[in-house]
Amino acid sequence: MSKNIIEFKRVSKSYGKHNKALSDVSFDIEQGEMLFLTGHSGAGKTSILKLIMCMESISYGQAKVNGFALRELNNQSLPKYRQTLGMIFQDHQLLENRTIIDNIALSLWLRGYSKPDSLKQARVTLSQVGIADKANFYPNELSSGQQQRVGIARAIIAQPDILLADEPTGNLDPDLSLELMELFMEINKKGTTVIIATHDLFLIKRLRKRVLVMDSGQLIDDYRPDL
Repeated sequence: MSKNIIEFKRVSKSYGKHNKALSDVSFDIEQGEMLFLTGHSGAGKTSILKLIMCMESISYGQAKVNGFALRELNNQSLPKYRQTLGMIFQDHQLLENRTIIDNIALSLWLRGYSKPDSLKQARVTLSQVGIADKANFYPNELSSGQQQRVGIARAIIAQPDILLADEPTGNLDPDLSLELMELFMEINKKGTTVIIATHDLFLIKRLRKRVLVMDSGQLIDDYRPDL
């Protein structure tokens, strides 16, 4: 039987008295699941991802991710927790003065892997996302879609348990968007839990996955299509 890898129990996030990003949000996500977070701009999608990443702290309620209670994480346990996660941003956030392979290998170097091992795994991961021939290019020499694949490679090189993606197709045309979603599905088939924040309703309908619908900081629907 599958176990829950993420549990949110009445979670709220406030920025001051009058700015509530999330209000009383509760949901469970099973290990190995793939699902979408959707809603209008400012609905709370990114806030949920930031809480999972511990880029922001919970104001009220409880959340447990991969066995870690988020409100109990400290300077010792936070790095260990974050190593179980991969994060993909809409704007790539690549280092412009480093080659593509160095951009990807860097996350393993920071975990203490040797440079040869990091580069070897980076080449394997580049092949996995379909841009092995771009290893020695620089970010500004790649298209937006290729840069996003680099971002995915960087996020999955350490084989995270959970992959989070914040509007990963926001700057891409429909064909490239679908290609990336197929890549996410391949990653998910290998056991990684994948959570994608997007307002691209075409992709959501096409892929027929579970959808958490946010509106003004509240979870208003948990849609599970009949597959």
